[in-house]
Amino acid sequence: MTYVASPSHSADDPARIEDLKQCLETARRHLNETSSASDEDKAAELLTSAVDAGWEEAEVRSAVSSAASERKDNDVFLTPTLGIVPSSSM
Repeated sequence: MTYVASPSHSADDPARIEDLKQCLETARRHLNETSSASDEDKAAELLTSAVDAGWEEAEVRSAVSSAASERKDNDVFLTPTLGIVPSSSM
């Protein structure tokens, strides 16, 4: 199970969705660096972990699908980054 932080805003607070997106992105980065599972399996694990942390399933599903479409436009998040050094630092 991947750690996802619990909500820090009430359900009617507009900041809640941004908080959720940040929590899911952090968890997804961790999964990308440590797991060779498919994107679908990673999304399922994120959903389960977030619901266990106290997020509503519908809001998590919405955030995961919206993040997936954003990643397709910018697939820098699809590849693990652990141990990669930017060429500018050499």
